[in-house]
Amino acid sequence: MSLSGHLQAAATDSHSTNPAWGLAAICLGMFMVTVDGVALNLALPTIQHEFHGSVSQLEWVVTAYTLPLASLLLTAGALGDRWGSRRLFIGSLLAFALTSLFCALSPSLSWLIAARALQGVAAAGLLPMVLSLVAKSWPDRTARIRAVNTLATVGGIAMVVGPFGGGWMTQYLGWPSIFLVNVPIGLAGAWLARRHLHETPLRRAPIDVPGAATGTLALTALIAGLIESNTLGRTHPLVIGLVAGAIVGLAAFIRVERRAPHPMLPLDIFRNRPFAAAVAGGFAFQFSCYGLLFMLALFVQQAWQVTPLQAGTLLLPFAIALILTTMVLNPWLLKRGARWMLWVGGSWALLGGLVTLGISTPSTWPAFVAGTVLIAMGTAIYSPTLNVVATTTVEPTYAGLASGVYNTSRQIGMAMGIAILGSLVGGAIPILTGLRIGLLLIIACMIAVIILALRHIKA
Repeated sequence: MSLSGHLQAAATDSHSTNPAWGLAAICLGMFMVTVDGVALNLALPTIQHEFHGSVSQLEWVVTAYTLPLASLLLTAGALGDRWGSRRLFIGSLLAFALTSLFCALSPSLSWLIAARALQGVAAAGLLPMVLSLVAKSWPDRTARIRAVNTLATVGGIAMVVGPFGGGWMTQYLGWPSIFLVNVPIGLAGAWLARRHLHETPLRRAPIDVPGAATGTLALTALIAGLIESNTLGRTHPLVIGLVAGAIVGLAAFIRVERRAPHPMLPLDIFRNRPFAAAVAGGFAFQFSCYGLLFMLALFVQQAWQVTPLQAGTLLLPFAIALILTTMVLNPWLLKRGARWMLWVGGSWALLGGLVTLGISTPSTWPAFVAGTVLIAMGTAIYSPTLNVVATTTVEPTYAGLASGVYNTSRQIGMAMGIAILGSLVGGAIPILTGLRIGLLLIIACMIAVIILALRHIKA
């Protein structure tokens, strides 16, 4: 089925002015944020050369974006329920376009780092609203699942387009072009959303400022600690201090939320077992999927002595399998139900992890390709289903908050996956031993997804 077919099918039974164009607006936001992050990786060496920056400054170009993005997702989700998901989505789209323009016009690395931080704030407001709008605008379960599957397809396409498009634009148009392209995309998405999406039901409650403050500080300390552990090591005093601060901040957040008359995050939401299972599954997905790609890219370049381009070629079947499964296979499987999709997808990914354990020398590249393709197919089946469960098993007025919690767990999983799995193949232990330990952790994540689905998802 073509992407336009997905848009039309997913739009069935929606209440928006034009369902297909409303979904297109949401997809544009998803595509823009995904491509921006992936394309930047290809432009970093050029940016460093042009500004004569240090490696530390270059790391901050990425970190300055990641920190506010991961730290503000929870707060943004709660604000979307109070202010309106459509309103926050449009505002965040426009803010992302504007801050992308600031990035492109940066006269120095310091300016670029500051602009990237503002871009991260805009992305934090945008991402939770993507799933929240789908959950609130497509009340029919089948149409909603199709919409989420379309989003997954767009995300997969963006993951493929990003590296090639980013490399091409950087080489022929200059690195500012990777940011400038966000301006027309953001403006088009905002116009379509304003015209073709209705505002969502609001949660009438005052903003929980103490909860937002303590939650943001705790998440900032945790994500910063995980990021710094990649360069400083997990035993560095700064890393230990940040993680300790995160624990203290989390304790303060829980205490504040238990006493607040209108908490930002009602802790009772985690008594909803399907929702809690989806949040845990989202963490497992990001930890294993993104951590796997990072770990394998390091492994083949260090152990097999291949070039970055050759490493990208080895991982290309993963991206292709992810897209094809989402676009072709998933529409045939949707009628099976969330529980079936989760345990079957988890089982395929588990099988892929077991096959990937056979990797050793360059001659084992068939196991590399076969294992990563199976993992891609499995994650393409269960990941969109997790998105649906996370946002549809709570009351509609809490859809933004649910999306914020779910996306926060995913961001933490990704940061921990990169930090832990990356250190296993770049640390003191033999690289092949580290790879296999990492793969066993990924296999454990897949087993967790299967168990969570079978125990806590009813249909």
